[in-house]
Amino acid sequence: MDFSKDYKELGEIIVKKLRDENFEYYEKNRDFGKSMSEKEYSELPRNPNLAPEFQKLEDERFEFFNGLNERQIEILNRLVLNILDSTAFNFLREIEENLNDSKSLGLTINGHQVENITTEFLSGTLFGEYFLWTEKNSKFGEFQQ
Repeated sequence: MDFSKDYKELGEIIVKKLRDENFEYYEKNRDFGKSMSEKEYSELPRNPNLAPEFQKLEDERFEFFNGLNERQIEILNRLVLNILDSTAFNFLREIEENLNDSKSLGLTINGHQVENITTEFLSGTLFGEYFLWTEKNSKFGEFQQ
C-alpha cells in the first residue's frame, strides 16, 4: 500500500519526538555514568551556575548509572523504552478517542487534520499505528511491552 506524505511524516514525527529523542537523552546520561570512575567524576570541576538541587540530581544519576552491570543496563534499557512506548500509546489513544469531541487536543500534519488520514491506518486506529511506526521508523527497534 502506498501511504500519503502526511501519513509517513506523522509516523516519523511521533516516533522521533515521543520515543527516539527521549531514549537518546536517557542513553546520553547512561553512557556518561559509565564513562569514568566515581573518583574521576568527583574530581571534575562543578558548574557554579548550576543550582545545588540540579547538581545533586546529576551526582545521583551518575552514581546510579555507574553502579549498574551490563545485565541491569539491558533490563533498564527495555524498561525505559517500555515506559516511552506506553506513554506514546496512551497519549495517541486519548487523542483518537476524542477526535470528534470539542474538548479534544486535536492533531494536524501539514495543515491537515489527522482524521483525514485515518483511512490509511492499517491497524484502524492512531494508537494502533504506533506499533507499526516504531517498527518502521525507530532507531531502537520495535514496541517494548
